[in-house]
Amino acid sequence: MATLNCIMSEDLREGFCVREEKQPKNKHTWLPSGQTRAIVGDQIALECYCKHCNLREWTQTSRFEFEMLQDYWSELR
Repeated sequence: MATLNCIMSEDLREGFCVREEKQPKNKHTWLPSGQTRAIVGDQIALECYCKHCNLREWTQTSRFEFEMLQDYWSELR
């Protein structure tokens, strides 16, 4: 499945997972959780989770970009 790093805020996109000492350093890799919400201004809110540490965050995108992401994900199935 394609990651959502392109639409996450820079601090989340460039951030690293919390880790214990002597564990490898992993950058967050965001995937959709399946939760979505329509919000004001033709925007869509998406809940995402990091596949490494399971941190959950919400981000938003335009309806147009959301439809493009859905098409891309359906092609991967």
